Amino acid sequence: MRYDPEHKQRTHEKVLHEAAEAIRLQGPDRISIAELMTNAGLTHGGFYAHFKSKDELIAEAVDWMFAERRAAFAKNLETKAPADALGTYIDLYLSPRHRDHREQGCPVAALGSDLVRLPNLARERFDAGIQRFTINLANLLQECGHKNPDTLARSVFCEMIGALILSRNLLERELSGQILVTARTNLRNRLGLPD
Repeated sequence: MRYDPEHKQRTHEKVLHEAAEAIRLQGPDRISIAELMTNAGLTHGGFYAHFKSKDELIAEAVDWMFAERRAAFAKNLETKAPADALGTYIDLYLSPRHRDHREQGCPVAALGSDLVRLPNLARERFDAGIQRFTINLANLLQECGHKNPDTLARSVFCEMIGALILSRNLLERELSGQILVTARTNLRNRLGLPD
């Protein structure tokens, strides 16, 4: 059977999508190539038509995760003033939906404790993803008129990640929700954003 020229690229992206979700949900050391390929509707042998190794897959999946989040961040900026976009991003990041859907969310919050177990290539991609994100956030903070946007971006990002991770790890859902609300409110106040 002949496939159109874009077939391999679409298949590659499908595998990356499945891998990104599995890695965020289970951790990089727990994913099974056979299960991943089955979930993507492919054979285990087909894996090697796309990746040389599991380490390469993990590194590309890390890139994929950050690209997804950057696209969501950029989409949020398209139709809103900078302060509104920043407030919306904070609200979405620190939401019960993001807390409850680790497989679709921020790679930093999902993989923070797994970083030491990632292969070096994936760690390099992870570092690059964080740097790109903080630059984008700093640019937005600068557009909002904040001084020292680079330092502020790192601080805001760390606060959001910490709150999200803590809220995910609590069994008590009411307290988990309160942490998200408190972090959202504090960040909005700190950045001079309306409630």
